[in-house]
Amino acid sequence: MLTLKWHLSAVLGLSALWLMENSLAVNITGSVGSNISVSCSYPETYQNNSKYFCQMSGSFAPGALRCVNITQPETRSGRGRLALLDDTSAHVLTANISTLAPEDSGKYWCGVDIALLPDFTSEIWITVTKGEIHNS
Repeated sequence: MLTLKWHLSAVLGLSALWLMENSLAVNITGSVGSNISVSCSYPETYQNNSKYFCQMSGSFAPGALRCVNITQPETRSGRGRLALLDDTSAHVLTANISTLAPEDSGKYWCGVDIALLPDFTSEIWITVTKGEIHNS
């Protein structure tokens, strides 16, 4: 029983440490029609856990939270213009958003689903500008 208590407190301590290290919001700007990638790191311990990337709308009404989940390590998942890739060897979840539109501006969350503990999350703010796209 003593071992179980120590392990649980070690996991809780890791959660708090991870949340503190990742408590700052990331701001990303892209222009209408461009593509962006958002990378979120997570601890190696949770490489086999499900991950998600969610867009928050301005309300808490049903359907206000739009998420894409990825449940298998080293796989891709997507919906519409959003694709997720979980690179478990680098411990990074990458969200690729193609053909940005004005409605893509707003608050997003990257997260790792952890049973019986708070999820690991990172806050991302995406701003879509109306600037012209210059191809080189």
